[in-house]
Amino acid sequence: MRVSNLYAFGTTFTAVAALWASVAGADPVTSDDLLSAAGNTSEWLMYGRTYDNQRYSPLDKINTGNVGDMKPVWAFSTGGKLGGLEATPLIADGVLYFSADYARVFAVDARTGTMVWYYEPQYDDGMEAELCCGPVNRGVAIKDDKVYVETLDARLVALNRADGTVAWEKTIDDWKAGYTATGAPLVIGDQVVVGIAGAEYGVRGYIRSYDAESGAENWTTYAIPGPGEPGNDSWPGDTWKTGGASTWQTGTYDAETNTLYWGTGNPGPWNSDMRTGDNKWSCSVIAVDATTGKFKWGYQYTPNDAWDYDGNNAPILADVTVDGKSVKAALQTNRNGFLYTLDRTSGGFVNAVPTIDGINWTTGLDPKTGRPTVNEKTRALSGGDPVKPVIPGLEGGTNWFPASYDPNLGYMFINTNHWAMQLDAWPKEDVVYKPGDLYMGVDFQMYRLDKDIGYTKAFDVAKQEFVWSTPSPLPMFAGILSTGGGLIFTGDELGNVLAMNSKTGEVLWEFQTGSGINASPITYELDGTQYVAILSGLGGDPGFYFQGPKGGMLWVFSVDGKKAKGEGWNPTPIEGALPQLD
Repeated sequence: MRVSNLYAFGTTFTAVAALWASVAGADPVTSDDLLSAAGNTSEWLMYGRTYDNQRYSPLDKINTGNVGDMKPVWAFSTGGKLGGLEATPLIADGVLYFSADYARVFAVDARTGTMVWYYEPQYDDGMEAELCCGPVNRGVAIKDDKVYVETLDARLVALNRADGTVAWEKTIDDWKAGYTATGAPLVIGDQVVVGIAGAEYGVRGYIRSYDAESGAENWTTYAIPGPGEPGNDSWPGDTWKTGGASTWQTGTYDAETNTLYWGTGNPGPWNSDMRTGDNKWSCSVIAVDATTGKFKWGYQYTPNDAWDYDGNNAPILADVTVDGKSVKAALQTNRNGFLYTLDRTSGGFVNAVPTIDGINWTTGLDPKTGRPTVNEKTRALSGGDPVKPVIPGLEGGTNWFPASYDPNLGYMFINTNHWAMQLDAWPKEDVVYKPGDLYMGVDFQMYRLDKDIGYTKAFDVAKQEFVWSTPSPLPMFAGILSTGGGLIFTGDELGNVLAMNSKTGEVLWEFQTGSGINASPITYELDGTQYVAILSGLGGDPGFYFQGPKGGMLWVFSVDGKKAKGEGWNPTPIEGALPQLD
């Protein structure tokens, strides 16, 4: 562990010491603060801003009339190995807390951009070989006087909020067996809930609760049911033991019913004919009692998944009207190419709408249950011929990046991608589970279909239809923020921070950050001024397909009458990485 020396170029030690003292005396972030986060426009206290994960702020000082005058206030470099930034920053008492690649954590003064402290976890040699998709981290959590982060080698670390020193740490699981952790923890009451990654290594996914003060384990709920549990018979033999269904993102919480909702990933191995049956609860959302972890219900988006269509995105919770009926909804946009509306009280299917054109892995969804009818020609069988094209490609549809919901408009805003893939499944005898080794059994190749891949879209939940779509030539892998100013904010792989009119999708402002954006923006108010903050840094999955400048910057913007506009750069695909589909 390494903690910063608490000074920055051009800033006196006395000034930073005073700042450090103010952070040490900051008010604790209580359970009540988290429950009432919707009314706190000054801060952003948890991953989705509020427990319902709407990523909506009523702040309107930056709006459609003046967003063209927005410019950067300051920027902060994260340095490091440039492994890609995907986190959502948090802000409390005028300090921004955020994670970078390798689960490095920063506390930065929100007024000046001065670093207050810095934490860097140390890893054993060989750990990086267990990472599926880059050394990314999606954020931290705050409770009382502690900041929590999950590390790549599957630890949960509690840092003292005052100075970044380690208060306690717990091993979630064994990284040598393929377990890792990249998600942001979720604090509920006095517990910290985490998920686990590693489905490509044959892990068995679960969510786990720890005591926020001591780190003592409270409960563990497995995504894949064991013997005697409902759904275990959907796995042949002992395949459930290495069946994947990792829980690598962050969940959503309904305080009214004390229910925790958590998305689950793909089953393992990818050869679906080696695990016949539905393989519950992979590619699903599960609902559990937040106090005990007891399973309430599950909804499976993609039974017997053969395409790596994780269902990990945390659902957005909203009370809506669909077809004239009131619905306590869970809204989720999926890698399989559909946007789902579920009844969050029962897990019942309400509706699903395609987010992209040309979906061919299914010929349609059952209108009552949402269960797909699979186009078997798109299923790669062990030792069989390669299958091409499969739409969408395994990166989605919509991948991990969060959506947003504006309760005033009734619109859900998503980023989605239109591309295809080829799958080539290995012979069964070549797919053998060994702890810590890849347990996939399928090779894949992504393909471009059109000149544009990415799209930002607005979905009218009541009408169950898309109302606008704005394209991008490269995939969209950033989260979305919506605001009371009639705006949404996101970023693209070209390196632009974008502000769009939430009613029309018109781009009203953009700023070139110099590196692709895979993170999620936030907004907050400080000293009477509204700010927007976002991390910029190419890496993770997009870094596998496209060349472009890497970096690692936190950018903070506000309106002061001067227009900020940057020159774009044009990244080129890595040769052979993403050929045009024939």
